[in-house]
Amino acid sequence: MESLAIKNLLKNHCLAKAISQVGWGSFCTMLKYKAEKEGKIYLEVDRFFPSSKTCHVCLNQVSSLTLDVRIWTCNSCKTTHDRDINSAIALRDEGLRLLTCGTRDSAYCLPDVRPSRGGRKKSTTRQSVG
Repeated sequence: MESLAIKNLLKNHCLAKAISQVGWGSFCTMLKYKAEKEGKIYLEVDRFFPSSKTCHVCLNQVSSLTLDVRIWTCNSCKTTHDRDINSAIALRDEGLRLLTCGTRDSAYCLPDVRPSRGGRKKSTTRQSVG
């Protein structure tokens, strides 16, 4: 998933109604919960990753790409991209890169994908009976 600032997206009057109607924040929360319950990995790619502007074939990055441009051609490898499909592929590839290589802050090379036991967490402090 791409970590998006939902509150910032709601400030755009053209997108606000559509985003609030589908409950994007709730969807992400439920997806994370379901993934963890099934022992899957839920990973968010940083919202500032330029997925729309990066060619998924050669990794060349376009300097600027306005929202009205839906199809663009890479200057380096001359591949024509649909903006949404290219973005999805670039996000998938970045997520896989993060899983295998990690980041500067932490590595995800051996993630713990065991399902959580659920239930309430037990206290780590001793309680005296008396």
